This record gives sequence, structure tokens and C-alpha cells, in this order.
Amino acid sequence: MLWEGRKILKYLVSVTDNLAAFAVVLGVIFSFSRRRFTVIASFLGIIAGGIIFGARVYDPRGMNLLLIWFNRWLVVWIAGIGTVSLIFVILTSIFRKKFLWLAGIFALSALIFTSLMYILPPILQYTREFVYFGESGISTNAMLRALGFTLGIIVCLLLTLSAYKVHQSLNTASQGYAFTIAAIAVYVLEYAASSFASLQRLKVLKISQSLMGISVFDVMIWRDANPNAFLFAQLGLALAMLAFVIYTHLKPSRVFPNKALLRKERARLRDCRRWSWSLCVWGIMAVFIVIVLHYYDTKPPAEVQPEPYDIENGVISVELAKVSDGHLHKFSYVTPGGYDVRFLIVKKPAGTAYGVGLDACDICGIAGYYERGNDEVVCRRCDVVMNKNTIGFKGGCNPVPFDYEVRSGRIYIDVKALEEHEKRFK
Repeated sequence: MLWEGRKILKYLVSVTDNLAAFAVVLGVIFSFSRRRFTVIASFLGIIAGGIIFGARVYDPRGMNLLLIWFNRWLVVWIAGIGTVSLIFVILTSIFRKKFLWLAGIFALSALIFTSLMYILPPILQYTREFVYFGESGISTNAMLRALGFTLGIIVCLLLTLSAYKVHQSLNTASQGYAFTIAAIAVYVLEYAASSFASLQRLKVLKISQSLMGISVFDVMIWRDANPNAFLFAQLGLALAMLAFVIYTHLKPSRVFPNKALLRKERARLRDCRRWSWSLCVWGIMAVFIVIVLHYYDTKPPAEVQPEPYDIENGVISVELAKVSDGHLHKFSYVTPGGYDVRFLIVKKPAGTAYGVGLDACDICGIAGYYERGNDEVVCRRCDVVMNKNTIGFKGGCNPVPFDYEVRSGRIYIDVKALEEHEKRFK
């Protein structure tokens, strides 16, 4: 039962992590603009994001490099459009001119559109992982993964609605401008930081180059080390906004001519406070998901001890009966040079074949693999889930394959095949 819950966590965490910060900003922008332009931009952004996702699914090899290039530029465009939006909102807050207001609304609409083009495709990509190879499309596992994905979407939609309602509760236009400017500024800073890495990979910037005294390399390192910094900043800003609304909506601030109007005002204040508490609950929930549940979901178990095997005349043999349960089995061979070469065996879910390979890969080195639950083999370094049916083949983060034989109910491995890879484990 515990593992069934973990199937939900992966997609709940992934969706919330990708979408929560944008959800708060979207709610604030909807409240600030109060124009259908931003709603239309949202629908167009969803459609554009779906088209990009569809293009990747239709032709993954042909579109992969093009979409990588496009996404890197899209990060830069979001930072640029966000900066323009921020400037217009600041100017409107100072001069209160209608043409500045309309220009700001159009810029915010463009910001929503480009953001959804960037954010939505990787979220939709998770839907292609609900059914693992060899599983039924209506299996319990597939439904649990879909449930986790749906819960993540619901949490983020409630964040958007709560942020929208709380921002609408602000008493004056000046307060609305202040929190809108702060929310957009945090969002722009997030994508500005990511733009350093994008521009470096596009060869526009050199990794050793400095901008305004800030090294491209230092920004990239900081961004990788603090992936949730801007999400927490955005949620912290939301917390400040809701606290301000609660404080300013505790009791009526003026005298009413009759009790009916007083009751109406008290009901309005109570409604504002309830939405503020709603934003607080969902904000805390988002933080809990991306910190606590993410840690719980990705925490690898302790390294298992290597299992025994038979060895004779330089040939290792393992009984198929001992490794035919579908679980990951690890073994260790110490070479004459003193290297501890680890290798693994797992029965593939489709057919009677076995996956055999080193406890290492060409991408992540000797980080190795562990078994999560009953059906996932996961890389300890990059958290990529291996398709058991591809273990034994070259490529990606798969275990490095080597020669072996299956006969007479046993797997036979010549130690020379392991010694060829011994220096990987130095």
C-alpha cells in the first residue's frame, strides 16, 4: 500500500514543481488586468503548447534538436517580454495613462502566451509515462500515475484561483500595483537567471563571460543549486499579500447607515479572509509537495549487498531461478587489479529474456541503480527510470552491457568481460 502511494507522488511532485510559480503569477495577472485579453492569451498558449507537444510526439527524432533550440530561445523571450511587461506596469502605476495600461495588458498577455508554450509541453509529456511498457492501459499503476498528475493540476488551479481572489481583495489600486509589480519582478528574475544558461548553450554567451559583474558560470551554478528559490519567493510574496488582506479585512473601516449594509460588508470581509486562508493552505501544500514529498519520492534506499554466485575456471554462473522474480539483483566481482566491478541482472517483464549489465552507465558513471517499488529500476544520480526491456542494450542511461550466455538454466559470464570495464570502477 505504501508503494502504491509513491506511484502518485512522482507526478504530483513533477506537475506542482513545474507549474506552481506560474499559477500564482497567473492569478495575480488575471486580477490585475480584468480584461479578456489575458484569458484569450491563456487559451492560445494552451493550444500552442499542445501543438508543440504534438510535434514532438509525431516526430521525436526530427523535432528534437529544433525544439531544444526553440525552447532555449523561448526562455530568453519570456525574460524579455516579462521585463517589458514590468516596465509598463510600473509606468502605469506612476502616470495612470490609459495607453500605458493597454500596452501593459498586451505585454502581460504575451507573457502568459509564451510562458504556457514553454511550461505546458513537458507537463503534457508526463501523460505518455502513465502506461509502462508491457502494462495495460487500464491497470492500477496507470490510474495511480494519472491520479497524481491530476492532483498536481488541481493544486495549481486552486493556487491560481486563490491568488486571483486575494489580489482582488486589495483595497486600493496602489496596493494592487505593488503586489503585481513584485510578482512579475520575481517571475522575470527566474527566467533571467535561466537565460544565462540558455544563451550560453546557444553560444551567444561564453561561460567565462561576465554581465554587469556577474559571471555566466556563477549564475548557472547558483540556478542549478537552488532550483526552487523563485518558487519559494513567489509563494512568500503570496503569503505577504494574504497576510496584508487578512490584517486589513478584520473589521469594517467605516460607519454604515443601517445594519443590512453592515452585515453585507462583514460578509465581504469574511469572504476575503477565507480566500486568504485558502491561498495560505494551497501555498503551504505546494511547498510541502516540492520539498517533503519530493524528498520522500526520490530518496533512494540503502545500497543492497551483492548476492552470491558460482565461479569456476574464470566463468561466473547464476541460476535463473534466483533472478527470475522480476526484481533487480546485484553482484560484485573483484578483479585481479583490485577493482570492485558491480553488475546486475533483472528478468524483463515481456517474455523470458533477462537484462544484464554493469551497475554503471556512460552518462552517470558508477552512480549505479536501485529498485523503487516493484517495477522501477532507477539511476541513483539522475533519477531516470529505466525501461526494464531495454536493459542490456546500449544508449542513454541504460546499464553498460557486456557479453554473457544463457544455457541450461543459468546465466554464464566470463570474468574477462567484466575485467574489460574494471577501470570504470576505480
